[in-house]
Amino acid sequence: MKKNVGIAYGGYSSEYEISIQSGEFIFEILDKNPDWNVYKVLITKEKASVLLSDDKIEEINIKDFNFNYHNNKVKFDAIYNIIHGSPGETGELSSLLEKIGIPQTSCSSKICKLTFDKHEYIKFINSLNLKTARQFFIKKGKEYNVDDIIKKTGIPCFVKPNKSGSSFGISKVSDKALLNEKIDYAFQEGDEVLVESFLEGKEVSVGVINIDGERTILPITEIRSKNEFFDFNAKYNGESDEITPGELSTNEVTDIHKMINTIYDNINLSGITRSEIILVDGIPHIIETNTIPGFTKQSIVPQQIKAAGLSIKEIIEHQIKSLL
Repeated sequence: MKKNVGIAYGGYSSEYEISIQSGEFIFEILDKNPDWNVYKVLITKEKASVLLSDDKIEEINIKDFNFNYHNNKVKFDAIYNIIHGSPGETGELSSLLEKIGIPQTSCSSKICKLTFDKHEYIKFINSLNLKTARQFFIKKGKEYNVDDIIKKTGIPCFVKPNKSGSSFGISKVSDKALLNEKIDYAFQEGDEVLVESFLEGKEVSVGVINIDGERTILPITEIRSKNEFFDFNAKYNGESDEITPGELSTNEVTDIHKMINTIYDNINLSGITRSEIILVDGIPHIIETNTIPGFTKQSIVPQQIKAAGLSIKEIIEHQIKSLL
């Protein structure tokens, strides 16, 4: 009997459109497998729906994550979680599926919650004696002093939402007078904001595949943004040069691998992840780890998989097969 596989995409954050593109890319791959019934599962703030091939839309019962099709109840055997931001990377979807007993391709809800909270994740990284930027944490409604921020982070600095992705709400601030304005801008994405010290150096992105305990660090991508930093336009509108593999020394690659392995040895990251790192005088400083990175045709991880001589189709299918 064919297994039922759902591709969960969409969500309710600024990353909705990117998730739609990623989901369509994954669907093109998985839908060709003759052993599976593959369904598009669109998640929005209001509901979860299955988009069927006959142009029908069936609503999912959120209590058991099943749906009715031709008067039959359809139960998912596995979910490919490709929702960037909420509720995918935040751990909400994985938490629901864990309670129901449906396996999914991303990290556990506990790990998703930790990594999506940049402030808590960096505190965890610091506990491993790994290098990061200096941080100042601000909660909406709480008073803060600009001079205290600058004393901690210096100028220039970066202001970003604590829980967001795809560089939404991020600003580089080189003028103290603009700090309040940029903090307010970041608050448009959520109730918590981070101000981080500016790290001058070489920016790289590191994809990792970890399925059934088999860890593969993909060729490292060097990012040369044409903008002030690797913002949304640089990521998705071609305003950056992404060189895979990057022009890195043997020592730099070794140190990056050591950092990634230290993180993975101490936290149960699974599926496909991507970590952003800046090399300052050759020393890696980690910025963040994305547990559900972009997977569009122009995204970094697919580039890295190709550079490694691996098959994107085989890896995506292997993720599902490991759950069945």
